[in-house]
Amino acid sequence: MNKKNILVLSMALTIVGGATAAVFASDNAIHSTKNKVVTLASKEGSGTTQTTTNDVVKVANGKISDEEAVIMATKALKDYMGLDAKSFGEARVNRTNNQENFKFFMDLYSKEDAAVLQENAKKDTANVIVVQFVRAEDLNQTMAASNRIVINEATGEIVSLTAFTDENRSSETTIDDAKVKSAVISFFDQQQKNVKENTLKVSKSASSGTVRVLCNLEDGRDVDMTISLKNYTVSSYEINYDRLLPLPSEEKDYRENFREL
Repeated sequence: MNKKNILVLSMALTIVGGATAAVFASDNAIHSTKNKVVTLASKEGSGTTQTTTNDVVKVANGKISDEEAVIMATKALKDYMGLDAKSFGEARVNRTNNQENFKFFMDLYSKEDAAVLQENAKKDTANVIVVQFVRAEDLNQTMAASNRIVINEATGEIVSLTAFTDENRSSETTIDDAKVKSAVISFFDQQQKNVKENTLKVSKSASSGTVRVLCNLEDGRDVDMTISLKNYTVSSYEINYDRLLPLPSEEKDYRENFREL
C-alpha cells in the first residue's frame, strides 16, 4: 500500500460478528466491486466476522493498517468530540515523522529557532499516522476544513486531534477560568490521563470564540489545546509526543500571551 492513500468512507461504522468494523471503497481496488472490511481483533487476537461477501483484512499484531487507523480515528472523534461518522465524506491517510518537518522548516526559521530545531532533529522521533476527514458537503471545496487525528503508530495513542464544528463557533470573549480548568481535567480524565497540578496556562484573550490552553501531563509531556467558549468543550489538542524542546519564538509567545490559571 502506498505511503499516502485516500480511502473513501462508503458507510458509517457497522457491527460485523461482534467486532467493530468500517466499510471503505479503496482507491487500489478500482477493478473490484467489493468493499474492503477491516475487523479489529480482540485482545486475545480472535477477531471474527460472519460475512463472506466482502474481503476481510485482519490487522497483524503490532501493525496499524490504513483501514484500522481510520476506524481508530472515527472512534476518537465520536468518543472525544461527539462527531458521528455519517458526517464524513472522505478519509485521507498519510504516514509521517517529525524528521520530515525538521528538514522542511530548517531554512525557514530564525537562526535561534533553527538551532533548537537541530537539537530536536537528534531525537528519536515517532512514526505517526495522520487521518483527515472531510465532510461530504465540503468535498468540492478547494481548502475544505477537515477533522484531523494523529496516531502514534507504535503505541496506538491518539496524540493529536482537531475537530471543526459549526456548534463551536462563537463571538464570546469572556473567559471563565474555572470552566476552562474543568474542561481540561475532564477531557483527559476521559483518556485516563492526569494533568499535572499548577501547569495550566490560558491565552490572555479569545480568538473566534476560542482560547488556547497549555498544560503538562503527569508523565511530563506538554499539551497545547483549544477550547470553545460557547460550551467549554475541547476543539483540539496536541500532545508533545516526541518531547521536543520548545523553540525560542514559542517561549516568547507563551510569556507574552498566556497567563497562569
